[in-house]
Amino acid sequence: MPGLILERQRDHRRVRRDLDRAGVPSRGLYLAWDFTVASERSLSERMLHIRDDAFAGLGKGVPEHLVYEVKDHPADDPVARTVRGVYNVPSYLDAPGGPPGSGFHRAGGGKDALPARLPGNNQVVPFQCEIPRAALGGPGGRGEAARPVLYGHGLLGNETQVGSRTQHELAARGNFVMCATKWQGMSDEDIPFIAGTLQDLSGFPAVADRLQQGVLNTLWLGRLMVHADGLAADAAFRGADGASALDVRARLGYAGHSQGGIMGGMYTAVAQDSTRSVLGVPAMNYSTLLNRSVDFAPFQQVLDRAYPDKLRQQLGFALMQMLWDRGEANGYARHMTSDPLPRTPRHRVLMHVAYGDHQVSPTAAEVQARTVGARIHTPAVADGRSPDEEPYWGIRKLRYPYAGSGLLVWDSGSPYQPLTNTPPAEGRDPHGDPRDEPAAQRQMAEFLNTGRIVDVCGDAPCTAAPAG
Repeated sequence: MPGLILERQRDHRRVRRDLDRAGVPSRGLYLAWDFTVASERSLSERMLHIRDDAFAGLGKGVPEHLVYEVKDHPADDPVARTVRGVYNVPSYLDAPGGPPGSGFHRAGGGKDALPARLPGNNQVVPFQCEIPRAALGGPGGRGEAARPVLYGHGLLGNETQVGSRTQHELAARGNFVMCATKWQGMSDEDIPFIAGTLQDLSGFPAVADRLQQGVLNTLWLGRLMVHADGLAADAAFRGADGASALDVRARLGYAGHSQGGIMGGMYTAVAQDSTRSVLGVPAMNYSTLLNRSVDFAPFQQVLDRAYPDKLRQQLGFALMQMLWDRGEANGYARHMTSDPLPRTPRHRVLMHVAYGDHQVSPTAAEVQARTVGARIHTPAVADGRSPDEEPYWGIRKLRYPYAGSGLLVWDSGSPYQPLTNTPPAEGRDPHGDPRDEPAAQRQMAEFLNTGRIVDVCGDAPCTAAPAG
């Protein structure tokens, strides 16, 4: 025990010394401690390595792809055509094709070695694209080539969610060809394995590895959309006059909602072909989000059976997050906008938050906004709506029009989220309201097309009609 006390005293002196060097006065100090954080290299080295290695192999070429389904829609649909297909992506996972449960293959076998491809290891990845009517034109008429926009799907979903009504509306409003693939690692095919890791947390590293491969898959779909010899050259993306519906000269955009807003933060930080991202109902740090989401309830039951002690669960979440940081927005937020990672451009993000969200905690979205330097529309909410002494403290006010990153809170009347580490239990879930709101869609479209955030709420808080 005396040895432990002496060690704690030495730690105490070290913390005081570090505070003095940083110009933090120790007079009146109540509590201070030091801790170790992950380095930029530890967090991003693997993702950047597989990105750079894969694209170096591609060179100026285009990913191989195959269209297997083309569906034309009725004239009253704002989207004229849905195109489905597959494309090849180099796989850095340790099983052929990279199925759920596979982790990084490491050259030489060392745990610190960088991911490496097994000889000839590729993934056949699905995609779905929605082509707005204006981009194809009428019978015999030339269309207006559309901006390519990647879409990020919701929790444990898949690429078909790009075909939803709200995404059709956004595609038509902004004249976007919108394409999506699976968020590999957290898509529908990963559900059984993810549930299994909650019974034995030692299996979780494979989830974080596969998420990074999933981001690479998304980056390759983006390249397929902007390359002149990619989707733009395929007959499925041409109108009756033979002109391409894709404007390959336009900068690629990104729009994701829910999980697509969360994973979209990581995609944004490593994207080289795009510089503007709409992050709908986003946040970061899954270890904070899980207990605060109604979506986690069925998984909580699995966790409770395997790890009934609640304190052990929190320790487990903290350990999982140390790996999850490499495969979600939390580990990349510092580099999402103004401090780009190597060989990566700066980016701008537009964050739309649902007040009182039942699925993605708005509290975590505020943390992300402060981290990335986003400014907030004011008044953010009506007087009396927030229980905070100073609502949205530390987030600077947004002045229109703004050519930077911004946050808007869309209020559709739901109660404020609990202040405890629990999911909301009162009122309706407003999670989908911002993406359904026409004013929010107009702002998203303008941002993706011009990079400017324009005022769609005036001098009042932003309100959204409850989605029907």
